[in-house]
Amino acid sequence: MSQAVNQRERASDARPAVQARHPMGFGKIEKARDARHALTRLVPYLNPFRPTLAFVFVCVILYTALGLIGPYLLGVAIDQYIVPKRLDGLPFISLVMLGAYLLNNLFQAVSGWLMASVSQRTLKQLRQDLFDHLQTLPMRFFDQNPAGQLMSRLTNDVDAINQAVSQNVTTLLASVLSLIGILVAMFTLDVWLALASVLVVPIMFWFTQFVAKYTRRGFRDLQKQLGELNGV
Repeated sequence: MSQAVNQRERASDARPAVQARHPMGFGKIEKARDARHALTRLVPYLNPFRPTLAFVFVCVILYTALGLIGPYLLGVAIDQYIVPKRLDGLPFISLVMLGAYLLNNLFQAVSGWLMASVSQRTLKQLRQDLFDHLQTLPMRFFDQNPAGQLMSRLTNDVDAINQAVSQNVTTLLASVLSLIGILVAMFTLDVWLALASVLVVPIMFWFTQFVAKYTRRGFRDLQKQLGELNGV
């Protein structure tokens, strides 16, 4: 009888220690030490798709140019046909505008589909290399790093790279080309009005840097919380 009581007492003493255990923390999400080096390491994964990427680059140039032609044709239609009430040439220029916008959307769809295909095939190899690398790590590594952190690295972080490759690259390229085209058109039409418009660029640049600072911090917090959730 006394032996059974002692066993129950030892079990009750051990219960708080068992209940106090909790999943390991995710740890700190570090800043990128060298973003250029990270992009350089990603380039070999994209090398097999250089012809496709070149075609996507051409599509981006085409739909960016078509996006700039549309507003120009609209201005021509207003100045040369609508205001003077010369409606005889309006159907033709309307068809040209319609064709420009249709081709713009077509090239955007093609480039988006190709970049999505390239990013998926690229990240398939990246995930395979990450998995193979995990098999070579010692047991000490898995003892010191929680499973949630590793799962977050293999899923959420790779998905972030997928979004950057499939969407952000083409969007950035198209935005830069659009900005160059708009500036050229503005200075061609009216130099002084263009200079007045450019005065707000430093303010926009500062505001973008301000927003990006807190956006990066929020992204690191998001990845940290995703890792903790995977750990649970």
